[in-house]
Amino acid sequence: MCSAFVVGQAALLLALPAFAPRREPLRLPDGQPLVCIYYFPQWWEPWRTDDGAIRADLRRLRAAGFNTLLIDHEWSQALEGPWKWLDRNHRLATEEGLRIVPWLSLKSWCDILPGDRETKALEWFGVRVPYGETQTGERAAPLIYDEAVIRAGTRYTLQYLERYRAQNLLTLRWRSKDRPVVSLSVESAWDGSFDDRTNERFRRWLRRKYSSLARLNSAWGTDFRAFGEIDPRDPRVFDYAAERPRTDGWSRAVEDHVEFRSQTIRDSLREMARRVRARQRDVLFLAEIPYQYESAHPHADSYRVRYGANPSSCDWADIVLFRCTGPLSADEIAALDRHRKRSGQAFVLTYRTYSDWDVAPGSPAFAQSVRLYADQAADHGQGFGFYSYNEMGDTHIAFSTAMPVSEQGGWSQERAERAFGLVAAMVARYRERVAP
Repeated sequence: MCSAFVVGQAALLLALPAFAPRREPLRLPDGQPLVCIYYFPQWWEPWRTDDGAIRADLRRLRAAGFNTLLIDHEWSQALEGPWKWLDRNHRLATEEGLRIVPWLSLKSWCDILPGDRETKALEWFGVRVPYGETQTGERAAPLIYDEAVIRAGTRYTLQYLERYRAQNLLTLRWRSKDRPVVSLSVESAWDGSFDDRTNERFRRWLRRKYSSLARLNSAWGTDFRAFGEIDPRDPRVFDYAAERPRTDGWSRAVEDHVEFRSQTIRDSLREMARRVRARQRDVLFLAEIPYQYESAHPHADSYRVRYGANPSSCDWADIVLFRCTGPLSADEIAALDRHRKRSGQAFVLTYRTYSDWDVAPGSPAFAQSVRLYADQAADHGQGFGFYSYNEMGDTHIAFSTAMPVSEQGGWSQERAERAFGLVAAMVARYRERVAP
């Protein structure tokens, strides 16, 4: 079978430089380059109840050249047991010689949902979580900049480090020192907020940016008579509900509000990281964002605007891990290089594993795809990986007979084997390219 998707990506080989000087990859203390994969041990069967299925996967992944698992270890996952799933994951990964990067929250602690988790946050962290509002006035995500959320995120991160630091957290050789790595959030994002308190913060932000109302009105094409008149709940100015092609762009008012929310994510997580480092000085922080910067993918811009996920949202971290939609275009590579120069961060490229990756070994599409993905990660990233092995509700290369046929999407064990073979070949080429 020949994959239309993979063959289509191979055309990029003609548009990109044939070879570029590679960047020095992030390395583990033993010298291995960082090679990672998103793994989900407790969401679906057989993994949820079968330790043997997980062990078999981890042995296979390690044999293929992977050394790090990217796993949901949010506080919401620690509640059951408590720590039941997280203890199990660390135990099995340690037994099979793999490292873990934990996602400690979803969407910048937006997963402290109202109700039971709200009550649990008071029990675990001694905080009452304040919630924001949507543009139409419904209850929304937590106010992530509030002291209560920052305190909860800090305390959970410290609890996690105290419990697992000596086990098998990913450790990187960073400026001649071995340092553990955690991520404060998977999916850089924040839904809100449009409440009075946040709107006043936005107006203060605008004053700092524009200095005068005249400059703001000139930039926005508006006629406000006072900063106090600016209300992000007004859809005539902040037209978030508008549907438009990417080329049409969003209004300057919306773009300013998106950047304000993006910087709110940055500042909130940066403060959590600062407080964690006051107790654990050598920790490295990794940010995760589900699209490459300035992506041309049709879903990427809507995600960016909805969740305030501009590049600045990740500036708090030492490392940024991208969940790329596919091989990066020349424009996307240029954007990556520009933001790397701006921020000084290390960038890890992971790629979505689509359902048509079941390419026959020995075919032209197989060889072209191996070269394209592995070489791009070696030349333009500082780590390599995939989303995902077994996120069975999204892109994956695993197959589970425990899933109903109606949910298997035509996937089969044979197709899964071919897809894994492609991924393993990409990893082998990447390791060859970045060998010392």
